[in-house]
Amino acid sequence: MVSIHPRPSRGRLSAVALAASASALLIGTSLAAPAAGATSAPVQAGLFGSQDPTYDGVFRQSLALLAYSAAGTTPPPAAVTWLLGQQCADGGFQSFRASTSVACTKSDPASYSGEDTNSTGIAAAALRAVGRTAAADRALAWALGAQNADGGFPYYVGGTSDANSTAVVLLGSNAAGRTPDSVQRGGVSAAHFLESLQIGCAGAATDDDGGFAFQDYGTGLVDSDTASVQAVIALSGAALPLAPATVSTDVPRAACTPAASATPTGATAPATAAAVATATPVQLGAGHLARVLAAFGGAIPQFDFNAGTRIPGSVSAGDTAWAALSLAAVGVGRTQLDAALAVLGTQTASAGTTTTTGTASAATADKPGLLALAALATRAGGGSATTVSAYVARIGATMRVAPASTSPSPTATPTRTTTRTTTGDSTLSPTGATPLTPVLAGLGALLVLLGAGAVGATRRRGAHA
Repeated sequence: MVSIHPRPSRGRLSAVALAASASALLIGTSLAAPAAGATSAPVQAGLFGSQDPTYDGVFRQSLALLAYSAAGTTPPPAAVTWLLGQQCADGGFQSFRASTSVACTKSDPASYSGEDTNSTGIAAAALRAVGRTAAADRALAWALGAQNADGGFPYYVGGTSDANSTAVVLLGSNAAGRTPDSVQRGGVSAAHFLESLQIGCAGAATDDDGGFAFQDYGTGLVDSDTASVQAVIALSGAALPLAPATVSTDVPRAACTPAASATPTGATAPATAAAVATATPVQLGAGHLARVLAAFGGAIPQFDFNAGTRIPGSVSAGDTAWAALSLAAVGVGRTQLDAALAVLGTQTASAGTTTTTGTASAATADKPGLLALAALATRAGGGSATTVSAYVARIGATMRVAPASTSPSPTATPTRTTTRTTTGDSTLSPTGATPLTPVLAGLGALLVLLGAGAVGATRRRGAHA
């Protein structure tokens, strides 16, 4: 969920709350999703998860393939074929294509539709991880072509740059061995754009220093946990999946005047909070995440739009996993990283459980994207290889398979039949898609923009919870 926004006015609350629901699509985290089997778009053979893939099909599939790579396990060929089948002719990706026999929709920020940088950036990283280098290169080339003059990346080509879209594209370029500083347009880098959204000592009084804003609305930067958790790992230059890292207990923080000592009400500051005036932006960002995790029991919490604060005792599991990955990538916050991994273990205890036959339980909503993030964070944090493999096994149990053959029984006079070989989603007839699907997709994206604008228009009031 989006975090650390100013308290929205009552008149703007609905738009902001709806935008928060849609914004989870940007980061591959989980909000309440349709129950297993209750899809409104076709769930195709090779796709992980039974939930509606309209807004996150490519993103969750890519995370799942990255998790297989983290476990050192070859993914099912059908899963790789599904992702390859989703790629557009120009190399980009939409969030989901119900029929790959239909050409992709051009990226359009006005209608909030078509190919997007988030799906394409994460797909580029996943395809490279599973050895599909040519397809990965094409995807990355498309994503890099969307860079704005400010160095950042928009969700749709030609739109306004934002922290999360920039971070996800950098995950694709990091995987290709490019540094964030080298991803430039007109001499302005993606790293520069992200650093322009980082909150400095002006946010020390509210414990926001080191955090990142989603966008700069011209009314002062507003810390967003959702932006921070991905900006940090992107700026680190690390490529997914991360190898087990050596992580210190340091929690870097700039030496601000007056001293930055505030923590949310009822929270305990980290035991090791090193004030490092010369720390890099990415180290300060990681220090900020460590402080948030310490303040909320190892979790990045959800956000209360009525109160305009984080919700004590709540957990945004996806954000928590990204935060753990960020700490591992930067190599600081060992205590907080371990706490986050423990929280993830609890949060994923029932997600995607399986029956004794190894198939996904219809009674339990499977969450392959969240399980993949937990697997990636566990490996990066030096967790048990057995635990990582268990996550991946649960992901595999959610994969959709082709329907059983209904060929007629042999007779004395053989009847000529046509066997349809399933090589990817393009051979399956779409079921569940309607003419309203693109309209709903556009509406969801519009709500993101409306909420983002509402957030930026109102200045912070009050203290954190």
